[in-house]
Amino acid sequence: MWTGRQTLASIEEAIAKLRGEESALDAALRSAVADAERLRTERTQSLRELARIKLDEIMAGRLVDNLDAGERRALQILEDYRLRVAAVGAQRDKLQEEVARAEAERHTAAAAVESALDAVDRLRAEAEAKVEATEAWRTAKMERDKVEAIAAEAEKKAEASEAELGAKKKPYDDDPLFAYLWRHGFGTAKYTGGRLIRTVDRMVAQFIGYDEIRPNYSALIEIPLRLREHATARREAVAERQAALAEIARRALVEAGVEAKEKILAEARHNLAVLDDTAEKKRELLRKIDESRNALVAGDANPAYNEALTTIAAADAEDSLANLYAEARRTPTDADEAIVAKLEAIATKMSQTETEIAQLRKQVVELSQRRSEMQEVRERFRRSGYDHPQITFDNDGNIGNVLGGILEGAVRSGVLWDMLRQGHRSLPTRTSSDFGMPGFPLPFPTSGGGANDTWGGGWRNPTSRGGWAPAPPEPRSDSDDFTTGGSF
Repeated sequence: MWTGRQTLASIEEAIAKLRGEESALDAALRSAVADAERLRTERTQSLRELARIKLDEIMAGRLVDNLDAGERRALQILEDYRLRVAAVGAQRDKLQEEVARAEAERHTAAAAVESALDAVDRLRAEAEAKVEATEAWRTAKMERDKVEAIAAEAEKKAEASEAELGAKKKPYDDDPLFAYLWRHGFGTAKYTGGRLIRTVDRMVAQFIGYDEIRPNYSALIEIPLRLREHATARREAVAERQAALAEIARRALVEAGVEAKEKILAEARHNLAVLDDTAEKKRELLRKIDESRNALVAGDANPAYNEALTTIAAADAEDSLANLYAEARRTPTDADEAIVAKLEAIATKMSQTETEIAQLRKQVVELSQRRSEMQEVRERFRRSGYDHPQITFDNDGNIGNVLGGILEGAVRSGVLWDMLRQGHRSLPTRTSSDFGMPGFPLPFPTSGGGANDTWGGGWRNPTSRGGWAPAPPEPRSDSDDFTTGGSF
C-alpha cells in the first residue's frame, strides 16, 4: 500500500525518467545534425576538387562560388539549429536537476508533516480515551445527543412539509384569477392598483371568494417557512452543545500537551508550503523551456531546419552541378573516378543521416507527448488532493505496472488516472470525528460536508483547518486528452 506522498513521488520519478530519455534523444539529434554538417562540408570539398579537374577555370570558379554560397548558408543554418538545440537542452537539464532537488526537499517536508500529524493524532486518541470516562463529558455529550435528535426530527418535518407544498399549492396556482390577485398583493398593504383597477379587482375577488381563500393559501405557504425556522434554531442549539463538548475536549488536549505537538505540526506545514511553492515555480519554468524546446525540435513546425533543407535542395538543383557529374562519368580518369565514388558514398551517408534525423525528431515529439500526459496526471493528482497525508492507494502494484508500461510506451496515461481514481482511500483517524472539532490543526478526510471542508489540494494551505474530502472525480468526455488504453 502506497501513501499519497509515495504515489506522487513514483509519478514524478517516472516523469524524470521520461525527461532523461528525452535528453538522450536530444543528444543523439545534436550528434546527427553535426554529422550532417560534416558530410556537407566533405561534399563541398569533393565537388570543388572535381570541378577543378573536369571544367575550365572560368566555369569551375563560377560553380565553386555558387557551391560556396549555398553550402555556407546551409551549414550556417544547420550549425545554428544544432547550437540552439544544445542550448535549450542544457537549460532544460539544469532546471530538471533543480526540480528534482526541490521535489526531494518537498517530499522530505511532507514526510515531516505526516510524522507530526501522526503524533498529534496519537495524543488525541489518548486524551479522548481519558476524557470520555469523565462525568462532565458524558453529561455534555448526552445533552448534545438529545438536541441533535430534536434537530434531526425538526429537519425531517421541515423537509416533508417543503416536499408536500408543491402539490398542495397547485390548485391555487392553477387558478389564473387567484394567482393574479395574489401576485399583486390584493388585500394587503403592498397592493397599489388605481381606482378603476381596484374596482375591477374587487369584483374578481368577490366572484372567486378571494377573501376566504387567501388566508388558507397564506397559511399553507407559511407552515414550511416556520418549520424551517424551527429546524434552523434547533440546529443552532446543537452547535451550542457541540461547542461545549469541544471545549471539554480542548481542555483535555491542552492538559495532555497537544499545543507543543500542534506547534511542530504547524511549523512543518508552513515549511512544506514554502517548499511546495518553490518546486511548483521551478516546474512552471521547466514547462516553458519544454515549450521552446518542443517548438524547436518538432518537424514541420521548425522554420530554421526547413530553411536549411530548402537551401541545400536549391544548391543541388544547379544545372552546372548536373553537368559536372555527367562530364565526370563520360571521361573517367583515376582522379575523377575516386572523387565521384567518394561523392556517391557521401550521398548515401547523407541520406541515412537525414533519415536518422527525421526519426529522432519523430521520437522526440512522441516521447514529449507521453511526458506531457504524465504531467497532466500529476496535476490532476494534486488538484484532487490525493497527496494528502491520510490518503493511501491499495492498488499500488497495478499503479507500478502501469507506470512501467508508460515508460515502455505500451500504455497511455489515461489508464494511470483511472487506476488512481479507483485505488485512493482515506485512512480513518484514531479518534471519533467530533472529538476536539471544529478547529483540528490539519484538515482530515471526512465523509460528510461542512463549512470547514477543504477540497482537493487546498489542504496544503497551512492555515486550513477542519474537515476535508478529496475533490469528486473529474468527468470524462470525448474531448479528454487521455485515452483509456492501447499502445502508444
